[in-house]
Amino acid sequence: MHRQTLPCGPWPRDPRSAQAPRGFSLLEALVVLALLGVLMAIAVPSMSDLRQQHQLQSRAEAFLSSLVLARSEALHRQQRVTMCASAMPDAFLCDPEGHWQQGWLVFVDSNNSARRDLGEVLIERQDAMPVGMKMTVSNTVKSYFSYGGEGRSVSLSGAFMAGAWRFCSANLTHGWQVVSNAVGRPKMEKILAKDCD
Repeated sequence: MHRQTLPCGPWPRDPRSAQAPRGFSLLEALVVLALLGVLMAIAVPSMSDLRQQHQLQSRAEAFLSSLVLARSEALHRQQRVTMCASAMPDAFLCDPEGHWQQGWLVFVDSNNSARRDLGEVLIERQDAMPVGMKMTVSNTVKSYFSYGGEGRSVSLSGAFMAGAWRFCSANLTHGWQVVSNAVGRPKMEKILAKDCD
């Protein structure tokens, strides 16, 4: 009787049992792309709002920073420093109508006129508000805001000044407000969109 010996080690595989690696079918790839498209459509508006919120907050912070700068310069120089609405982007003069939306200037107000004259030192200039954003102000600070040499806010008549500047956008649920009290100390706070006007 003849005995058959089997080889040691793993049994040979049946080639029909091994499955080749399988990739995505065209239909599966299209479904994944459609889902990604839907998710992107949902995410893009919220990213746009987030960017606009950041931009609006950044402009309000720049205005607060300008007020702080004007106050510290008035104290340092021991003379009047004024912040005014900018007349035109390249003119470096004040707008008597008070269109703060066009940007603002901080300057040494040597002749106490609350308007920048040629020769008066320009300390800072800020650009106009981006399109889609608006800036409104209280009537008490319509065209200028000044600090005297002792660091207090002061009007042309010598009385104290207090005011509020609001930064808003029609697309956002809230905006920002920069407020200066009677002593001239500015602060920034969040406000609802309905409070912007």
